[in-house]
Amino acid sequence: MKVIHGEPVFEELLNLSFHIALDNEEAANKFLNTCDQTFRFLAENRYVGATRNFNNSSLKEIRMWRVEGFEKYLIFYQPLTDGVKILHIVHGAQNYNLLFEEEK
Repeated sequence: MKVIHGEPVFEELLNLSFHIALDNEEAANKFLNTCDQTFRFLAENRYVGATRNFNNSSLKEIRMWRVEGFEKYLIFYQPLTDGVKILHIVHGAQNYNLLFEEEK
């Protein structure tokens, strides 16, 4: 199963891990490794995440899953026939509805 990353994902991962590293560099490395493991888990279990309801009908198949051990961080992804496309990874305090509304 394959994992495809949407355009903003690498920048989001970099920003989030930098923020974590300000307090704990080891935790930031663990975060990145755990994200990678979670992406692969989602590719193998495409429909495990909860579906999200957005106003835009083209976003109806987007699912959300938490990063294990970093439950405040949310992964938004789209199931594909042979894996997943990771669309975003954000801190749960962020208004992710606005994030997706900007992508219309």
